[in-house]
Amino acid sequence: MSHLKRLSMEKSWPLPRKGTKYILKAHPGKSFERSMPIGIALRDILKITSTRKETKALLHNKDIKINGKINEEEKFPLSIFDVLSLPKLNKNFIFLLNESGKIIFEEINEKDAQTKICKVINQKILGKGVKQINCMDGWNFICKDKISVNDSLVIDLKENKILKILPLKVGSEVFIMGGAHAGEKGKITEKDKKIIVNIKNKNFEIQAKNIVVIK
Repeated sequence: MSHLKRLSMEKSWPLPRKGTKYILKAHPGKSFERSMPIGIALRDILKITSTRKETKALLHNKDIKINGKINEEEKFPLSIFDVLSLPKLNKNFIFLLNESGKIIFEEINEKDAQTKICKVINQKILGKGVKQINCMDGWNFICKDKISVNDSLVIDLKENKILKILPLKVGSEVFIMGGAHAGEKGKITEKDKKIIVNIKNKNFEIQAKNIVVIK
């Protein structure tokens, strides 16, 4: 089904539940509660377009880039830390959650739009110290670097290469992408049997699956 009922959309979508019965549904492949189709982002959140026809025309004209690559799919799912660019308007936005757990698109400068943070979700040893690193949003890398699951990678979107490894460790700054503290930032104060994150001077136990290292 290409659409979903508006009443069934995720609570993270900052849209009214009253209105048209159906709303655009993203292609499968990313966590539904933390993703949103390009078409919704452009028309309903950023207000770049006012109709679905305008949105399709914008995409068809190759005026939209996602993570540095032209994207013409209105149902392509955007997710945490994806970079949406409109070169002709000289505008770039990053997909985030606010402190209420709602999806937002924060405008960023051209320099920041050249990189992206990816969370490592698993890895596979290929032999002779070479590993395949798999990231949360579908990015994969072959490398020999010391990287662990739940670390983050800073990716050069032009070269498609790893610029920096952000390990999950005590002192790391993290973004919470799920649970009661979704959309908040904090610093890891303990990482042993459990992960403790200090958020606004209070300590909370946060599951690793809900954490993305950002610094």
